This record gives sequence, structure tokens and C-alpha cells, in this order.
Amino acid sequence: MISKRLSIFFFLFFVATVVGNPFLPFFNKLYKTHQLIENKNFSEAKKSIFILKSKKDSTESILWYDLTRIYLHENKFDSAFIISDKALSVAIQQFQNQGKAKQIAKRYHLSLNDFDSLFAQQVEKAYLMNRSSNPDKIATNGSGLNQKEINQQFIRLFKTKLNFFQFRDSILNKSGVSKNQSFSPKSISLLGKYIFHLELTQDTLNFHSVIQTNSIATYKNYLKAYWSNIESETQLNFQIHQLNFFKIIEDSLYNLAYINTIKINTENGFLQFAKEYSRAPQKDSALNHAESIAYLEAKSVNNEAQYNYYLSKYPKAKHKDQVEYLLRYLNVIPVPYLTKDLKYVFVDSASSETWTDSSYDFAYPYASKYHKKWYANGSMLMPGCALVMKLDEFATPEFYYVEKDGSRVNKNSYDEIIQFAPNMAFVLKAERYGIVNSLGNEVLPCKFQRIYFDTALGIGAVFNGKYWGFINIAGKLITPIQFSGILNSKLSFTLNADLIELPKLLIPVSANNLWGYIDVNGQAAIEFKFKQTYPFKNGVALIESNESKWFYINRFGDVVSKEYDHIQDLENGFCKITKILDSKKKIGILAKPFRGFIHQLNTNSKQLNEISAQFNLPLTPENLRAEFKEIIPPNHDDIIYSVNDYFTGFAIKQKSGFTLYDTAGKAINKNPIQNINVQAQKLFVAKEKKQLKWFNPKTKTMSTNAVDEISILTDNLIGGLNKGVWNFYSIDESIINITNDKGTIFKDFEAIAPAEKEGFIIAQKKGLWGLLHQRGNLILDFVLDFKFLDIYFTDVPNQYIVRIPVQGNPEESTWGVYNGLTNKYIIDPVFDGISYEDFSGYWLVPFNEKNAWLDSKGNLFAE
Repeated sequence: MISKRLSIFFFLFFVATVVGNPFLPFFNKLYKTHQLIENKNFSEAKKSIFILKSKKDSTESILWYDLTRIYLHENKFDSAFIISDKALSVAIQQFQNQGKAKQIAKRYHLSLNDFDSLFAQQVEKAYLMNRSSNPDKIATNGSGLNQKEINQQFIRLFKTKLNFFQFRDSILNKSGVSKNQSFSPKSISLLGKYIFHLELTQDTLNFHSVIQTNSIATYKNYLKAYWSNIESETQLNFQIHQLNFFKIIEDSLYNLAYINTIKINTENGFLQFAKEYSRAPQKDSALNHAESIAYLEAKSVNNEAQYNYYLSKYPKAKHKDQVEYLLRYLNVIPVPYLTKDLKYVFVDSASSETWTDSSYDFAYPYASKYHKKWYANGSMLMPGCALVMKLDEFATPEFYYVEKDGSRVNKNSYDEIIQFAPNMAFVLKAERYGIVNSLGNEVLPCKFQRIYFDTALGIGAVFNGKYWGFINIAGKLITPIQFSGILNSKLSFTLNADLIELPKLLIPVSANNLWGYIDVNGQAAIEFKFKQTYPFKNGVALIESNESKWFYINRFGDVVSKEYDHIQDLENGFCKITKILDSKKKIGILAKPFRGFIHQLNTNSKQLNEISAQFNLPLTPENLRAEFKEIIPPNHDDIIYSVNDYFTGFAIKQKSGFTLYDTAGKAINKNPIQNINVQAQKLFVAKEKKQLKWFNPKTKTMSTNAVDEISILTDNLIGGLNKGVWNFYSIDESIINITNDKGTIFKDFEAIAPAEKEGFIIAQKKGLWGLLHQRGNLILDFVLDFKFLDIYFTDVPNQYIVRIPVQGNPEESTWGVYNGLTNKYIIDPVFDGISYEDFSGYWLVPFNEKNAWLDSKGNLFAE
């Protein structure tokens, strides 16, 4: 009996040894779990494996191997990566025991390479997922890390694993286990390869973040760090990789520094650039600019010391001959003189002797005040030079500049010159625009149908008749000429060349009928995928989608507001929103976010209480919003609005009349107001018994005063017509009387209107106009008394071009220039007309069917 049992035991032992344990599925739960996975029964396997994980089976590599497969089935790649690492680590320890290695091989048909391959597979997935992430966006895994930080985490992790597996591999080789198991670790070579790629990626991300800063200091720090890194780096291909970035950053540094130098446009600035960036390709150009500016400065100052300074500093300069000439004739001031044959020649202002032989169809005086004063006509663009004009054989004007000796500055001539900055002007030639600078150099050739420039940003937009592109202040393209529209699709330009205010954050542009955004460096910033886009304001921009839905986005292109069927952007942080409900348009008001900013008063929260008390306005911290808010839901037929420094509000028409709401969405009036409208978007006005009343923000009611007509003069000052005469009212209904310096009180004016200059009012008495200036909130000061038929402002404070009636013949009039401070004429009113000021210190007056120059002393330069 005993021998029979022993025979059975040895038979089972032999079978277990040769083919494995036949009772294993019944007694070994780990094996049973493994079979469940083999049979794709992952849910049952997961229940079992989590029980086993808390027991002694946690030391078995197969448990971690199978758990990895479960996570892979569930698409939990992060967990699969961590568990596969655990599986390989435990397997390396177990496979050092040859008996355990054979057992795993026979029982589960797995070698050490299988564990290694499983981990290598997760390493590759992690790497590929990391590479496909957007480096400019926040990570989507909830960590709040950006791509550079995630990259760095992977580099640290992969390096740790590489060191661990290299160490274990050497132990396995020494013990002979690796040889017996045919172990060729794929993970080691893969980790090494991916670490290198991640380091390259990290360097690339760092490069992109540096280049996007557009900062000289950041560029310099990058270049400094490059030399430190390159000395310690041994891999040749990594050195080549970094060298490419070094060259790009270096070129970017030179370009940015040079553009900034051009913006400053001083002699010392260009000399400093040439000294600091001696290897820059722009060095020679900077030195030429420095010399030319020194020449212009010398002509501007126009004294012996400045000319000698130029000659001593630039003894071989290209303008040496002109400076020596100017020194010889230092005290001569040539002026344009109108001859009897109606041509302009230059004569010595002191002696009236002819200065040059050339004659012109028109000529401006010589410019001298470099960068101090200039006019749009370009007459002061080049100090020491005069702008002249000749008609060609087709009677087309040609403008160009001449030196003091009458020689041309260069061969360039233009149909029109429009100065838009102290040292830059648009020029027109053959119906194409370009840009010229104060040195006479063409910054941009005359090739474009339209051209606009933002002097604050130092970039411009050009249009070739089909597409738009952008240029920098040096006239270089920063984008290809490829955009079909800029700013927004409804933008219409009234002038072909003009100043423009471009957005300082991102610029809306369109390509292939889709709108997106570029940054001020010309780089794509937000994808081209919208039907319409508008410039950013307070960090958000209005968008119309291709599905004709309207909403706002943030800097990254993320939608940050609800969608509406239409949005009309209003002033001061509000917008009208439209929802179509049952085929009917319903209107509401959406308040946009303002970070610590009070919309209607353009001030910060610290001044809130003071302003509230001073003007008795309902300003509370509720006005400071951090997110979009529907202050009036879109369920109304229409809403009109008023935007005023003293009251911004909304009027909603209801059955019984209009209800007014403030910017917090609270109703203001208890009793409905009939027949309300808004005047110039600034003031709510209601008609009552054929007269007009206005909204008083102090009492929060319509005014008790009623007038026949209203003229809005300023945000808190209105003119009211009553019984045929006009008077001044403050917005809170106070009647304002005007008193001159003699104590005379004026009221009952024949007319009141805003002057062409902000803060000034013109008023009429007995058919003659006077000029008033608003000082403070309510006080109006007299500037000019009531004695003029016309009053025009000049660029000089207190100087006005005026027209007065001729005594004894009121139907005739004469023109002069009046000083409102001294109450005296600068130019006696004896001329048939006087132009607006075209050149500092000179005036143009009609003479012999043309215009002659008149200096500030009254000297007329004409035969």
C-alpha cells in the first residue's frame, strides 16, 4: 500500500517536473488569476489580483505583470507605466535565482525579456504621449504643470530607471543569469535613446520660450548659458543641435537690439549698439546712422560748436563738405520768396538777395527744430533741409528735399509726403506707398496700395492690393504678405496711409476666409478657425464661430463665456447679447470681466469710496468683476444704453414705459419713463409735452428742467435751448452763468457748440463767437471774447487764427492771428485768409493768386 502511494507520488512529481503542476489551477490563486487574463476575463482577474496584492503574493513578479495587462486593457497608461516598472524590478530580483527563473518560465512561459519588453512598451507610450503635448498649454492631467516641467519629470524618472537597470544588468551578467535567460534588455537602450530625445526636446522648449519673450536680457542670459553648457557637453550631435539655437538667438538679439535702437534714433544709441554688438551684421549700418544723425543734429542746432563737434568726431564722414559749407554761411537763413512770375526762389531773409538759382512751384522754409515739432506735410522731416515741389510736364507735383546750398538730398521724389512720426513719413509714388526716414532713406520702397503704422508698437501693416503683411520699424517684413484681412472683417479704412492703433496683445488676421491671431512678432498665436475675430480688450476677445455663434475667448483661444446668437461690444466693458427664442430676437446685457478696474470711471478700487461720495454714485465692489455676468438676461425686445463718465446705464422698454438699470443690473426708477431715447450714446433724454428732459445721475430721475433742444458739450455739461436762447447746464441741472475777467455775466446765448479741441466750447452773442474753456467739473473760463466770425486752433497754445468783420462793411472780413493770453494780435487781421499753421514761425497768406510766406514779425516774402 505504501509502495503504491509512493509510486503515485513519484509519478505526479515527474509530471509536475516535466509538464507542470496539474493541480495548480485548483490550489494556486495567482496562476488562476493569470489564466483569467489569458482568457480575457479582466474584470474577474482584477477583483482577484487586488486581494492577492495585499498578501505575500505581492513579491511575485507575475502579479505585477498581470496587473499591468489589466491597466492596459482599461487604457490607464499612467498606471500601466508605474506597475510595469514594478513588475520588471521584482522580476530582476527573482530571476537572479535560477530555480525561480525556471519556475516562471515553465509555469507562465515568460522570460526576463518579456518583463523588460512590457516596461519598454510603456516607456515608449509615455514618451510619445509626452512628445505630442502642446508646450504652450497647461497639462491636461490635472497637475497644473506646463510641458517643460512635465518633460523634466520624465527626464529625471527615465534617468533613475536607466541607472537602476544598468546596475541590475551588470549583476545579472556576473551571476550568469542574463546569459542563461538570453536577457537583452530593450528598456536600457530605449531609456537612453528617449532621455537624449527628451533633453533635445527640453532644449527646444527652452529655446521657444526664450525666443517668444522678445527680451534682450533673456536672449543674453541664454547665450551666456550656452557657453557653460557646451563646455560640459560631450555628444557632438547635441552640440550641433544647440549651436543652431545659439545662432538663431544671437541673430534675434541683434535684430531686436537694432530695432530698439532705431526706435530711440539717437547718435549715442547707434554708437553704443556698434560697440556692444561688434559682431552684428547691422554694425556698419548703425555707424552710418550715428554719423547721419550727428549731421542732422548739427544742422538743427546750427551753430559753430556743433558743426566743429561733427567734424572732429567724424573727420572722414560723407557729409564733411556740406558741414564746411554750412559753417561758411552759418548766419544766412534762406526763405522761400514768391516772384512776379509766381515761382518760389530762396533768398537771404536778412537782405532778400537770391540765395540759390533754382526755382520751384512751391517751397517750404528750411527745417531746423529736429524732432521738436513737425507737421503731417513732411516739411520738417529733415532738419537743415527744405521740402520743395515742382510740377512735371503733366502738371503732376513732385516733392523732394534740398540742402541749404540748393542741392538735392538724393534723387528720390514723391507725389505726396505724409509725416506720421518725428523721423518717419509715408511717401506716395505712382499710386504706391512706402516709408522714408529723416535721413532721406527709404525704409520701405513705394510698392503698396495701403500702409498703416503703429508708432507705439513699432510695427505696421501693408497691403499689396490682395493680401496684408506686417513690417517692423526697420521696414522688414515680420510676416509673409498672405493675410486676406486684419483687425476685423468689417473694418474700412478712409485713408490709404495713416497711423493705426494695433492691439498690444494679439492681432486678429484672416487667411483662407478664416480668422485667427498672430502676436506682435508675427508668429501664429491662435488657430485660424473663426468666421470673425475682434481685438482683445482686458484679456478677452469677441469671436463669431463658423456656426454663427458669438462668444469670448482668452489669450490661449479657450472659450470663456456662454454662446449667443449675436454680441454687440459696447464701450466700458459691456455688450448687448442676443438670443433667438421662438424665432424672436431677445436682448440682454453681458458684463465683461474687469480685474480691479471700475469700468465707467477708468479708475482703480482704492478710489472707489472717494468717487462714490463726491458724485453720489452707486459704486460698490460689485462693479469689480472677475468673470462674465448676465446683468440683464436676454429676454427683452430691445435695450438702449448710455455711456457717460458720470453714469453708464441701460433702458429697457416695457409695456408701461422704460425702466433704467445701472451697471449692476439693478432697476433705478420706480415709475416708468415714457418716450425715452439716447443722445450721442451719452445721455438718456425723454420727450414730454414737446420738451426734453435728461437723466440726472445725482437724483436718479429725469430732470425737472425742460428744454426745446439739447447739445451735449462734455460728459457733465450740456447746452439747453429754451424760448430761442441757449444756456449752460450741468448734468445735475445746475444752471451755469459765464463771467469774464471784467465781471460781466453772460447768459442767453444765440448758439453753443463743442469746439474742435476737446474741453473747449464756442458760444455766440450778437452774431460773433467767443471761446470758453471748461476748468474742473463746472467752471467755464473765458478764452476769447465775443468778437470773431471764425476761430481756429493752432498747434501753439493760446494762438488762434481768427476772422473778424471789416468795420463799416460787415459783409467783408479779414484774417489774423490772435494771442488769447495777451489779448493782442500776433499777425494783424489785414489778410484775405491765413492757412492753418504749416511751418513753425511762418504763415501762408493769399497773394497774387498764390500763397506767400509771412514770418512771425509780419515780413511778407513776395514781390
